[in-house]
Amino acid sequence: MTTTRTQFEKRLAELRRDAQELTRKDFAHLAGVAEKTVRNWLDADPDFASKARTGPRRVQLFPFDEGAQWVRKKLFGPDEMAPEVSPGPRLAAEPHHMPHTPGERWRWVDMARLRGVTPTAVRLLAADYRDHPERPFPPRDEYDRMFDASEVSAWFLWYDTTRPGYTGPRPAEIAAESGTKETRRKEVIRRLNTAIDKGEDLTTQVLAVELGVSADVAARYLRQAAEAVLPERGLISRSQIAERLPKTSATLTPDQRRERVKTLLKRKNAPAPVITVADTPYYNETAIAELLTPSA
Repeated sequence: MTTTRTQFEKRLAELRRDAQELTRKDFAHLAGVAEKTVRNWLDADPDFASKARTGPRRVQLFPFDEGAQWVRKKLFGPDEMAPEVSPGPRLAAEPHHMPHTPGERWRWVDMARLRGVTPTAVRLLAADYRDHPERPFPPRDEYDRMFDASEVSAWFLWYDTTRPGYTGPRPAEIAAESGTKETRRKEVIRRLNTAIDKGEDLTTQVLAVELGVSADVAARYLRQAAEAVLPERGLISRSQIAERLPKTSATLTPDQRRERVKTLLKRKNAPAPVITVADTPYYNETAIAELLTPSA
């Protein structure tokens, strides 16, 4: 397996900004393997495969965190833990000094209350950093067994800022990315509507260049925009045409239905695609309905 942990975590961070669930294609991207390999993994793990729900166009969608951990274990071993799981208190949403008064002294329970964790979590973190070469956890007074609040506050500011042991974004960063993501979605929706109005195709590659993102990210934005815009504009894809074939075609297999659609679209009176989005042609739903209506 050529995918390194660094590559995996970088790809995962990119996906986390743009998705709440993962597809088989996402798994292949994360692992750096072919989708066929992912299918084999899923076939061999029916318990995990059963966690998928069916999304638009019958795409399998898996819970994000469980899916990421599943791929991580496939790549790096069954005992591999997510790097976001830290033995110490979680990071603050944003780095800041823990509030205290001059000369104040803290117990474990005081620190835990301010951090929103258990005293045990703070003690474990202090033990991990007791002998740190640059930033040892502040020592406890040998007489009252308490800590200088200003020293502890400064140490946690360093901890929150440098994020030792953490690779994922903090809550504040996730929120910021979420805002960016929503802005991008609206931007792509406007771009797709403009393309329809002008009668021009919109490919993943073109959108990736316009947005300055990777092709995978652009494809995700474009898919989300298509799901929101195309039904409202009365446009359907070839696969949706197959679903609308007359009841007399009910006995046809999926392959036969696709071939039937191809034949229909070759007719002289067949409508041309209104737009091609990410290599998929879309047709006017009303025009297709007329095409599918049996002649009197």
